[in-house]
Amino acid sequence: MTRRGGHGFAVSVGTLALDAGPERRWRLVSAPSTRWAERVRRATWRTFGEVARIRVGIKTTADPVFVRDDWHLLPAELRPEDELLLPLLTHRNVLTWRGADESSTRVLYPYDLGRDTRRPVELADYPRALAYLEQHRDRLASRRYLADAGRQWFEIWVPQRPAGWQPPKIVFPDISIAGKFSVDRSGAVVNGDCYWISFADLPAEELGYLLVGVANSTLAVRFYDLMCANRLYSGRRRWMTQYVNRLPLPDPDSPMAGELTSYVRKLCEAGEEPAPELVQQVDELVHAMFLEDPFNAATTILQ
Repeated sequence: MTRRGGHGFAVSVGTLALDAGPERRWRLVSAPSTRWAERVRRATWRTFGEVARIRVGIKTTADPVFVRDDWHLLPAELRPEDELLLPLLTHRNVLTWRGADESSTRVLYPYDLGRDTRRPVELADYPRALAYLEQHRDRLASRRYLADAGRQWFEIWVPQRPAGWQPPKIVFPDISIAGKFSVDRSGAVVNGDCYWISFADLPAEELGYLLVGVANSTLAVRFYDLMCANRLYSGRRRWMTQYVNRLPLPDPDSPMAGELTSYVRKLCEAGEEPAPELVQQVDELVHAMFLEDPFNAATTILQ
């Protein structure tokens, strides 16, 4: 650590290495970081990508039309039917661990929620939604890529699987300083600035909490910086599928796994701000499951 102008700066010294494979990323490699990464690798049971399917949220390509927090202010005849206005999880309201803040933001989602696959509703059955969308028809119909894909003019470009949001799901924003993974049980729609993992796609519910515990740890941040190395402005990181897929998971049958998932479940189900001591316990357990030596607070990477 060096200090300049009253600010502290962490200085890393090493050599630049070019990863193999199609992504061909440059990474800073040093002897200590290589040894650390090797210890984590030896303790890795699976990677996130080997056990979980990570999906991006919906992409409307016309958010001002489909996403609003003032639907209630529209004239009654233009206010879409309530069953088509669904709560929306975005980077603005997703909380670490425990779901999302209350939000008035709703998305007009013109699809049949009772089906596993995407199927648009019959707009004639929803006259107010039809009237509203007709007001924006020119803009929506100008999305030629929708028509070229055989889709109707009022559809969302990336609507995802409607039924997949109902079971518990892990939600996290694309951009954040550290992992900001949360378990949502509200059934809300996930926006395109976030990613999600359905518990229904996992072999066991406990594995979902293990994923969240690791992803929210300072170990995951250090792993990201060593192996993914995509830092943005103000220390923010991109938690994209290609990076999250690489995060390591410890053996879920190991002695500490049950204790860790129990703590993570408490954090995810808490109705208030997470207890700092419980967050610290989770962080220490994650380190202990991957590293042979006791947890060293000096390796902690704070927001």
